[in-house]
Amino acid sequence: MSSFQFKQFAIEQDKCAMKVGTDGILLGSWIPVSIIHKRILDVGTGSGLLSLMMAQRFREASVVGLEIDENASIQALSNAQKSKWSERVSIINTDARIWETGTKFDLIVSNPPYFVSSVLSKSKSIRTARHQVDFKLEDLVSLWFALGSDKSHLACVLPAEQGEILHKLVLVKDGFLVNHTKVTNKPSSPHIRSLLLFSKVKAPTVLSELSIRHDEGLYSTEYKSLTKDFYLGL
Repeated sequence: MSSFQFKQFAIEQDKCAMKVGTDGILLGSWIPVSIIHKRILDVGTGSGLLSLMMAQRFREASVVGLEIDENASIQALSNAQKSKWSERVSIINTDARIWETGTKFDLIVSNPPYFVSSVLSKSKSIRTARHQVDFKLEDLVSLWFALGSDKSHLACVLPAEQGEILHKLVLVKDGFLVNHTKVTNKPSSPHIRSLLLFSKVKAPTVLSELSIRHDEGLYSTEYKSLTKDFYLGL
């Protein structure tokens, strides 16, 4: 699908290796909205999906999306410019590991690459988007501690095992897991994804579970409620 229409914006994605998927929509819908999040950084924005979701939900925030792939960054910029939040969303074609800025961000979001040992794609764009070849979870944590404000949060979606690895990396830096939602495909299915919110400020961890579909295969009431501001027809 070369384009994806949401309720308030559209995503063109024919030049992006990573297409709109459930992971990104889950994360963008799930992140708790806070008035303290005035500056948001989207690391590895791809088509610009998370950047635009953040602009829709955080109505007073400025959003910066970083994307290393030139073609994807051009498309993300186009998607942002066509949206109603064009004045609040910036897209930068850069390697997040070496990007320099004087700005501190209140919230850093990422749907990071998570394939570690699987067979690499022949496409450089797909390798970069899907695999931890260049940008690793350690880089994401380091970036958060370097560019995040003192009370900032880091929000990610990852497979269950990768989520555990990220949690350990954050603990080493004296960060805290404050919200963890375990995602299953169906109630009877195993835990496949983790929605994770970390903070630099100590707080108890809120644990929850979410099934995307009923055992019968239809979208669950919880999933539809979570994503209703974005999906057409919900």
